[in-house]
Amino acid sequence: MDARANSSYLATLLDHANSLGLADQREWLALLHYRPAVDGTGVVSDADDSRFFLTPTGKTNPHAELAATLRAFFNTDPVGGDPQPAQCAFIARYRWLKAALDFDDQRLPPQPCERFRHWFHELNAESVTLVFASAYLNNPASLFGHTLLRLDRRGQTESTRLLAYTINYAADDAGSRGLMYAIDGIAGGFRGQFDLQPYYKLVRTYGDLESRDIWEYRLNLRPSQLQHLLEHVWELRGIEFDYYFFRENCAWQLLTLLEVADPSLRLSEKFALWTLPADMIRLLDQQLELIGEVTARPSRGTAIRRRQQTLSANEWWLVRQLRNDPKITVTPAFTELAPERQALLLELALDQRQFQQANLLKKGMNVLPDEIAHQLLTARHQIAVTAAPVAIEPYATRPETGHASRRMGIGSGQRGGREFVELTARASTHDLLEPDAGYTPDAQIEVFSIAVRHYPDHGGLQLDRLTLLDITSLTPFDALAPRPAWRIHAGWEPVPRAEDLDRSAFNLNGGLGLATETHWPWRTLWFALPELTLNLSRDFVSDYRAGWGITAGALLQPMANWKILAGASWLDYRLGEAGTAWRATVKQNLALGRDWALRMEWRYFEQTHEFTFGLHTYF
Repeated sequence: MDARANSSYLATLLDHANSLGLADQREWLALLHYRPAVDGTGVVSDADDSRFFLTPTGKTNPHAELAATLRAFFNTDPVGGDPQPAQCAFIARYRWLKAALDFDDQRLPPQPCERFRHWFHELNAESVTLVFASAYLNNPASLFGHTLLRLDRRGQTESTRLLAYTINYAADDAGSRGLMYAIDGIAGGFRGQFDLQPYYKLVRTYGDLESRDIWEYRLNLRPSQLQHLLEHVWELRGIEFDYYFFRENCAWQLLTLLEVADPSLRLSEKFALWTLPADMIRLLDQQLELIGEVTARPSRGTAIRRRQQTLSANEWWLVRQLRNDPKITVTPAFTELAPERQALLLELALDQRQFQQANLLKKGMNVLPDEIAHQLLTARHQIAVTAAPVAIEPYATRPETGHASRRMGIGSGQRGGREFVELTARASTHDLLEPDAGYTPDAQIEVFSIAVRHYPDHGGLQLDRLTLLDITSLTPFDALAPRPAWRIHAGWEPVPRAEDLDRSAFNLNGGLGLATETHWPWRTLWFALPELTLNLSRDFVSDYRAGWGITAGALLQPMANWKILAGASWLDYRLGEAGTAWRATVKQNLALGRDWALRMEWRYFEQTHEFTFGLHTYF
């Protein structure tokens, strides 16, 4: 077809597209990742790679991008993240526009797109499963968990599920360390990309090396919706996005993929400032019949701990010996056990040893071939019975079962005899006193928590405290995989004195210590955290004070919906305004359901007492 005929048919298609308003339709906006601009005028695409657009103004102009896309379909010039003709590079756009405008194949010949056909055939996807890996506090990018999509192949079985491919969105954080890592993640300094990886690699990383429990949610997408999703993933290969920990992260990007599969979902509109994986799953759970079967995949660490909990004291001693000395299998203490218990102990000792080896590899240490593991495996094969069964359930329960991450509250109380009314709010996510359902046990992550008070004798509202970030991990000590308990806090806190009950200061605090647990008369977590602290305020000598100290306490859980936290801190300020200080607190939280709770707190500051009682709601 000559250039004049091409130009004539292109003009016809452009006129038809304009008359149908295709550039403003939901499908087109989803395909280009457009969302309302911050200033409220027009739209802007989340994509930050010029190769994703076919016109220089495509990032903010859906009409110009649609026209440029139609124009590009008439030639074979290579475009896109994986350069090839536009019909193939942007095959999802092509298929949608072809259906909407009813392309004449004689006047606009379709390209064969053999590379896409081979890729699509290789995936052989029949369905898609949303995968949630629970939070991992040792990596800021995984503080809130991680989500990805698994493409389940036709004829897939439980034994071949690990061989399926996954659609994973992650940041390239190479070269960023320490404080710059956090700054880059918050400010969008990383570049994110979609890529396809075998599922077994991610399970090894999350489940085996990082001990993160995994939940798998089968999504009920129609075949046509699954095809639309995969066609769009093909378009996104190699395309870069700015990555933000709280906003344009894995959860946000997977929502945009699902909106391409089914534009009627309009899921991303529910998140204005941040998108957390758990909140995303709660939202999907609210969509009628979108989520099907849910499957747990406990981590290796969880499986080891669950089986350890079933051992008697004698069996626990035998496992500890077996781990380093397979000759224990010939001692009477071992041979007198029932065969299924022997099998359990051997499997557990072998898993513990392999778990330790994996931790060494993760730290970059050289690991020699494990002869002891080989001997344990040989001994296990000589016992021709199945190990005693143990129920293995993840410690991190399904995220949609937990409370919502945002919280508001109202309460009243007294400080130093002065009565007040208090209003509180929290952007996200969870504190130690709230029920563990849906969250990582023994962990706290609070982002932007604020409390304002009204004192009748003063009038008006005044800021009492403002937490920018508080992360606490009280993982009980485990000799197999020892991890410290730790805490980091940044924000403004009250430091009242008898002569000034309203005084506050900016506090930066970090502690590193140990935690352990007991189970009588109920589960109690004991902890001690040596710490460093810095307070900034004009009320201090030299405007600051800094020093060290220790915080110790206990977290008690009489019932699943009732927790009590008691603790005391001793601080020795050596720099700035020198001196020592004692603080103590007793708090309790009674959950009245998933979205309501009663909170009571007593606190002793350096020179005054305070008591508050309040009601919290989650949304």
